[in-house]
Amino acid sequence: MINIKHILLFALMTAFTAVGADALVLDSLSYDARLGYTVGGTIPTHIGREIRGINSFNPGLNFSIGVEATVPISGRWKAHTGLRFELGSMDVDSRVKNYEIEVVRGDESLSGIFIGNVRIKTTQRRITLPVQAQYDFSPEFKLRGGLFMGWLTSRKFWGWAYDGYLREGTPVGAKIEMGREPGDRGDFDFDQNMRHMQWGLDVGADWQFSRRWGLFAELTYGFSGLFKSDFHSVQPLRPMYGTLGISYRIK
Repeated sequence: MINIKHILLFALMTAFTAVGADALVLDSLSYDARLGYTVGGTIPTHIGREIRGINSFNPGLNFSIGVEATVPISGRWKAHTGLRFELGSMDVDSRVKNYEIEVVRGDESLSGIFIGNVRIKTTQRRITLPVQAQYDFSPEFKLRGGLFMGWLTSRKFWGWAYDGYLREGTPVGAKIEMGREPGDRGDFDFDQNMRHMQWGLDVGADWQFSRRWGLFAELTYGFSGLFKSDFHSVQPLRPMYGTLGISYRIK
C-alpha cells in the first residue's frame, strides 16, 4: 500500500535539497503571512438518491491563518510550502430517503434505513502542510498545485435524525417513528470515528497587487475520507474547502 506520508516527505525533501546547499538561492526565499476566510464542508463521495434535498446549510465562521514560503527551482518554477492553522465547520439539514444510519434514542442503539430529515454538524481544527509546485506567469500572478497533509487537533461530528421513521436492520424491518424533540429523535455522535490525518489535493492562485500585499484563492479536496476505513454508520464523506484571503510579504 502506498504510504502518503512518505510521498509528501520525499517531495518536500526533493524540492528543498535541490537548492538547500546554495546560500545564494536561500537568499531568494520569500515568506508570506496569510489570513483567509474559508467556505465549504464535508461532502459525500457521491451524492446518490438518498439525499432528496437540502433544508438548510450554514458554512459557519471558518478561517485559515499561516506562514508560507517559496523557493526557486528552475526558471519560473518554484516550490511552495508552509504551515497553516485551519478551522472548518458545517451545519447542514437534509431530506433523505433510504439513508443508512446508526443512532441512539434514549437508552436504545438503533441502526437501519431512515426516511425523513437528518441534521449534521461538524467542526475541525487542522494544522496543514502544503507541498506545491508554483509557476510564476509574472511577478504579480502565480498558480500553484500539489498535495496537502493535515493533522486534526480537534474534531467533532454529531447530529440527529428526525421527523421520519427508521426501518430497523433492513428496508423491511420494524418501523420506528422518529420525532423532532430530544428523546424522540435519533441522535448520533461520531467524533471518535474520525481520522486524525487527512491528505488530498491543494491548488491555489496568488495576485501580488503591491510590494507587500497580495490576494490569494485556495481550494482543498480531501482524498482521504473523513472517517476511519472500518466505519460505516454514515455514508463516506470527504472534506472540501475553498479559501479567499489576503497575504503580507514578510521577505
